[in-house]
Amino acid sequence: MLKKALVVLLLLGTQLFAYQRYAFGLNVNTSAVEFEGKFNTAPLTSDPAFRNFYIDVNLINDDDTLFGAGVFVENVFYNYHPLMFQVGVRSVFTSHSGDDFIALPILFGFKHKIYSGAIPVGTIGAKLLYAPSPLAFQDADKYVEYRIEATVQIIENVEIYAGYRNIDTDYKQQDVDYTDSGYLGFRFIF
Repeated sequence: MLKKALVVLLLLGTQLFAYQRYAFGLNVNTSAVEFEGKFNTAPLTSDPAFRNFYIDVNLINDDDTLFGAGVFVENVFYNYHPLMFQVGVRSVFTSHSGDDFIALPILFGFKHKIYSGAIPVGTIGAKLLYAPSPLAFQDADKYVEYRIEATVQIIENVEIYAGYRNIDTDYKQQDVDYTDSGYLGFRFIF
């Protein structure tokens, strides 16, 4: 039942992302598929202070389903426009062997744009999400996720990407390495 509800929520969210004109994507590896989306909150408010705030969601379907939703701020590093930093928080939900896992990891990340002349053609970036025991609930003890990713814009509004992700969901009774693998995917950017 939870998986069906999450899929419906993801499909509705994908429509919202397309309407808000930002991004949604899909990536796969040999054992998992991930749906992701993000949109800028600026169209929801007239306050220019919110132009760098983003809402993102992701759903990874491996042996167990992991759902995440969060908010982050992304901005350039001082006046060096190719380098962008991200800071935020995400909620993560999953279960394993009847144990429920809920965590609120803190997100730190960066992206560095790659240019061909004056035209950006791709990015290289990394993210770290960490929730120590005080930010882990239900049967959860700790959450650690890190990703390294490179993107290339192949045509207008479409990029392909490759990366590596490691997600470690530590429960009170057991430690579960949720995923530890590379992935390939594509993203629509509106």
